[in-house]
Amino acid sequence: MLRSARVFACLAIILAVLGSARPAVAQPDRPNPRLTPPPSRLNQPYTAPILVFGEFGLGAGLSDGQGDLETTLGGGVIFRPGASASFLDFLHAWDCGLVLQAQHQDLSATDDLLSADGLVRRYFRDRGRGRTEVRLFAGAGLGATRITEPGTGGVRAEKALSGLLEAGQEWLVDAHWCFVLRGQYRVLLQGGHHHATWQATAAVGLPFPF
Repeated sequence: MLRSARVFACLAIILAVLGSARPAVAQPDRPNPRLTPPPSRLNQPYTAPILVFGEFGLGAGLSDGQGDLETTLGGGVIFRPGASASFLDFLHAWDCGLVLQAQHQDLSATDDLLSADGLVRRYFRDRGRGRTEVRLFAGAGLGATRITEPGTGGVRAEKALSGLLEAGQEWLVDAHWCFVLRGQYRVLLQGGHHHATWQATAAVGLPFPF
């Protein structure tokens, strides 16, 4: 229960920051061409929503004493290419979004992982119909991660920088809510031991503000 509370606490901090400093995504009626963000290569709408999501899935650690399927829980915020252009113009031109997330992953009966991450997500062409966008994506990012060391009974923990790779598919329904399936691989980049984990998750997101 305490572990899940940490994830929700991280998500609450992200939402509080968004609420106090939400980026403006609306364009003026007559924009200055030199100040207008470059066009998206996939014609992604500039006023794309900011989505708050929660996710649940299964995964495993790849260290000794780990490997059995365990649960993972997380949440965060997706800035789709239109929204991310408000503070990083080049993301919109490259059809990339920004994902800020917090995750907790059980690795064994005694081991677990808690991480706060940022990823750049590259979207591919829309394969949907009607008012539903369906896009494959791939992403990469970094995380500030705490992981318990295998064989210590969950007593000894290690804090390190981790690298992440992700791939999946996102459905955006009527520009209002989204459903995401993805796989993720994480490797810790610092510390005395090499740790790696994988997970497969399903997520549901709603536009912010609600």
